[in-house]
Amino acid sequence: MSKAYASRRSRTKDPLPGSVIRKGTSRVAMWRVLEIHKFVQTGRHPNCSTLAAEIEVTPKTIQRDITFMRDQLDLPLEYDQLKHGYYYTRPVHEFPMLHLSRNDLVALFLARHALEPLRGTRLERMLSESFSKIAEACPGEISIEWHELDKAFSVKASGVLPADVALFGDLLDAVRDCREVNFDYHKLNGNKPEQRTVHPYHVGQIEHGWYLLAYDPARKAVRTFALQRITNLSMLKTKFVRDPLFNARDHLGGGFGVWSYAGEEKRRHEVHIRFEGYAARVVGERQWHSTQAIRKMKPDGSVVEFQADLSGLEEITRWVLSWGSKAKVLGPPELQKRVREELERMMKSSG
Repeated sequence: MSKAYASRRSRTKDPLPGSVIRKGTSRVAMWRVLEIHKFVQTGRHPNCSTLAAEIEVTPKTIQRDITFMRDQLDLPLEYDQLKHGYYYTRPVHEFPMLHLSRNDLVALFLARHALEPLRGTRLERMLSESFSKIAEACPGEISIEWHELDKAFSVKASGVLPADVALFGDLLDAVRDCREVNFDYHKLNGNKPEQRTVHPYHVGQIEHGWYLLAYDPARKAVRTFALQRITNLSMLKTKFVRDPLFNARDHLGGGFGVWSYAGEEKRRHEVHIRFEGYAARVVGERQWHSTQAIRKMKPDGSVVEFQADLSGLEEITRWVLSWGSKAKVLGPPELQKRVREELERMMKSSG
């Protein structure tokens, strides 16, 4: 290496390719900002010196990052003179790490569909982390949930229709601009489409399908709409004020998929299901619900018991039926009754 090249490397403090990053070496700016955010969120009031020691940069670099966070990212970051450290003056639930354009998000939508044939492969697992990080940069507008494909199932990938892309893009514009939308919606149990006028809050990919979460003024509640059943969408000039307390994850947290059971009578169902054979292994490999607990009944994992705390039983009923004889409901009695009645109806219709 020439002395001139070595001198330039020293002045910029950039590590040589393949070398170990050492103390004092510059880090990627957004990585530092995210690290500062994490330390502030702990409530321990870190200051420039303590943050510099943790992140391994100079206090001046930390001060520049904090100024950037306040002035450019509009984060409520203040210094407490008594505790000698930084804190947030209000809760920060969503970190504004990136500002993605409409075209960026449409590209994300198309890329998600393009990766369908890769589900269950090592490449899909690697790419899923990158796409999830991008999606999390705009949690108020779009979210993507990645799930590995069960070994017992397969999915035939299909192309994305131009109408799907146009609908997705228009809904993103409505979410970002807080504009009311009007569309025809065909409910699963409906004979014909119904006209809806709603306040679009969030577009999300949930359980391999795309959905709109929107406040319906006529029903005074947030409702979930499958994009494939939305037609004749029009964006209105009317603006709305988004509920600051709305959070997509919280809204869907009590259900077992896209059903939120929001606005219904508050009930909790402690579900217990026993799985055997291949079903036990597949169930034990995945995160199906945020409250789940899976206990091995046999050391080899051929029998497991699944437990979760749910707000409703609609989707869990269909899930149990999908496993056939490999699943047995242990409780609650209401779920046992639902499964038994559905099986009886199936036998009558097939007889």
